[in-house]
Amino acid sequence: MRCLIMLFSLCCSMLVSAQTTLTYQGMAYAPGTDTLLYSEHHTLTLENNQPVKREVEYRNANGDAIAQKQNQYTQGATQPEFLLQDLRRDYHEQVSYDQGFVMTVQENGKAEQTRIDKDAQPLVIDAGFDEFVRQHWATLLAGEQVDFYFAAPARQDVIAFRVIPTAITEQQLQLEMRLQSRWLAWLLDPIQLHYDLNNQRLLRYIGLTNIQDGAGNGIDAEIRYQYDDTVHN
Repeated sequence: MRCLIMLFSLCCSMLVSAQTTLTYQGMAYAPGTDTLLYSEHHTLTLENNQPVKREVEYRNANGDAIAQKQNQYTQGATQPEFLLQDLRRDYHEQVSYDQGFVMTVQENGKAEQTRIDKDAQPLVIDAGFDEFVRQHWATLLAGEQVDFYFAAPARQDVIAFRVIPTAITEQQLQLEMRLQSRWLAWLLDPIQLHYDLNNQRLLRYIGLTNIQDGAGNGIDAEIRYQYDDTVHN
């Protein structure tokens, strides 16, 4: 009996130690400047090195909370459900799962909702893009592009993108995220992403963000990420 208790305690200890929390920040600047626009504060919970949930608080340059986001990774690392709420006005974006993914956008009490076509594959949702890059790391390192569909609740649509390696240095893998259609590519400047070549962490994001200004327009920013290497068990 005593051995069984010890074994049970050991198993519980192993389960607890398998869950870790990573915290990091993103400082969003006006492109090409050191003018701080806002900051992101991430708390990512992992189990067996796979994402389980994420909480993000967005703060303006004065440190006041302006938005918050929650991710739940019940459907896999690249397709998290999420809810983004703007704390300054009645606006939120959401992707939820109900026998398939559903996109919702609500503004000033009016909501729109669209079910995502199951044929839109591979589907990437919100922060799942980060995991998508890591899953295709070897392909990108080999200089090959990867195509995917990205859920855009604000537009009530899924958008066909491709991620393309543009440079590989001793320290970084640099990528661009572009619209697949050449005819529509002029509508959106490529999003630039710089990853650490050693640990596959996102270091820099340059382009249109998921945060809006006071008038409801999307903010272009250069986000520089800083990681707390103290991982909490």
